[in-house]
Amino acid sequence: MFLPKGVYFEKDAENYELGRDLLKRYRDNGIPCFEIDNHNNIEEMRKKQNSEFRSIKQNIIIGVRKTHKFVENHKVSDYLVPYTSSGCIAMCLYCYLVCNFNKCSYLRIFVNREQMLDKIIKMANKADRDLVFEIGSNSDLVLENMITRKFGMDNREFC
Repeated sequence: MFLPKGVYFEKDAENYELGRDLLKRYRDNGIPCFEIDNHNNIEEMRKKQNSEFRSIKQNIIIGVRKTHKFVENHKVSDYLVPYTSSGCIAMCLYCYLVCNFNKCSYLRIFVNREQMLDKIIKMANKADRDLVFEIGSNSDLVLENMITRKFGMDNREFC
């Protein structure tokens, strides 16, 4: 199990089962948890130097995704969808996040999954044809599932 160096969380994340579960797990393991106002603007992270990239990646941010804007995409899907996480904990040297490390390279887990899925379902049900939604381009969903121990929306334990 991956245990982060620190957890930054929005207070609203505690209003969701996944948020409560993650915070309890990390607190029970002695991981320091720091309340933040906004997962998009963590001043402490923004001030860090490039040399601190490795230590930044050892943190997890738990938040509530507020923007559910779908972007039209005519290459591989009908829409790119911001979904249940962004960023990752890996430190791949080729990753574009390296040059933007203090804004988005750390892993953010969004706990309001039901709201996000509900928007996708409503849009698909209103469409006059089948739609394809790309949900995996913002992060590594396999990594996310290992951390959250969830297979998407169904609460089964991750093996």
